[in-house]
Amino acid sequence: MESFRIDQPVEILIVDDEPQAVKYFKKAFGTKYDVLTATSADEAETLILSGNHNIGLVISDQRMPGRSGVSLLNRVRNERPDIIRMLTTAYADLDSAIDAVNKGEILRYISKPWDLRVLEAEIEQAITFFLLKNEYDMLLRDKLSALQRTLLRDRMNGLAMLSGLLPYDNAPLTMYHYLKDAIADTSWRPSAQKLWSQLRIRDHWRIPVEETQRSVDLSEELTRETLHAGAENGTDVDIVSLVSSCAESINREFGAQHISVIASQPQMVVAADPAAMREILSLLMEPMSLWPASGGSVMVNITSELQDGTDPAVAIHFEIRSCEAQRAMQDCVLFTPPLHTAPKRASDYLRASLAIGHIGGTISSPPMENGHKQIHVTLPVRAKIGGKKVNTVPKQWIQDLSDEYEKWVLGTLDIAA
Repeated sequence: MESFRIDQPVEILIVDDEPQAVKYFKKAFGTKYDVLTATSADEAETLILSGNHNIGLVISDQRMPGRSGVSLLNRVRNERPDIIRMLTTAYADLDSAIDAVNKGEILRYISKPWDLRVLEAEIEQAITFFLLKNEYDMLLRDKLSALQRTLLRDRMNGLAMLSGLLPYDNAPLTMYHYLKDAIADTSWRPSAQKLWSQLRIRDHWRIPVEETQRSVDLSEELTRETLHAGAENGTDVDIVSLVSSCAESINREFGAQHISVIASQPQMVVAADPAAMREILSLLMEPMSLWPASGGSVMVNITSELQDGTDPAVAIHFEIRSCEAQRAMQDCVLFTPPLHTAPKRASDYLRASLAIGHIGGTISSPPMENGHKQIHVTLPVRAKIGGKKVNTVPKQWIQDLSDEYEKWVLGTLDIAA
């Protein structure tokens, strides 16, 4: 629900089924404040929830036909907790008013008939409290937003530096594309904002320790469970058969034709260890199968192509239709919510990506378009293992990632605004 807008004056909503009371209130305070009026709880609720007004204070009569003032203010507390709530009541309804104060449904109650001097003082205090509370909330949101951005940047840089220590050829290049694709996907920004909004200022002191441990755990996992698919014994594997087999296993689990596979040729062979290559494809395809919304699917198209224009390769194009951005994002280790452990399938997906890079293959993922997510995998027919390994991320890559990060920051600021 939309909250207070700082660039507009604060409005007061008076709710009373007696027209004379509403008229009397507006005459007394209409010159000093922007006053909205409603003669029933339902009418007031419509005004408040419409998002068309900048209401900071609701003053409601308790005894009204249909619904009581307490019922209305309780709904306001649930939908717009930033709005200050006050109840005006006759002596006979005093018990209800006191009970509402005790339950936190209202700030205070005002007895009828009104003493205008007392009522004016109460209104001034309520508006002052509302403005101070909103100012505090804005400062808190700014601080949290800065904390989130710093955390994301540190994670990105940490993963880039970690790649130079991993037991995979081409790991820095693979990690560079992994991070750049993730940070460039604009469809993930709202989901990231939502998930990371769980972070609280009081957790600030825990973050350095938790993030360090998280990095250590991820490093150990990627190092301990090394996945190399090189054909050391001269073995070959048919990629069409392997992808189809993985799809059939997932389809059996879903009980439906969730993944469909088409290939330009009946067989497309690459030099690789069959067991390791099957594990790589499973670690990629199993998370993908969870990304579509209800009724969505995963389409796989396998073709032959020339890698870098010269080297024969097998290309696997995955298209996740009706992809849920948040589901896909949760399988990226970069965006694991603060103070949470990355899901096993997220680290496994990264491990499979590194294994593809190790044999000279590539994996890339352009930003989502029209609800569809695409993953492009290229596997060389003859694995390129043992070549010169880049142990660090070149300065230009760091600059490219920094540029994408700045775009991310500007995009999330637009969302917050």
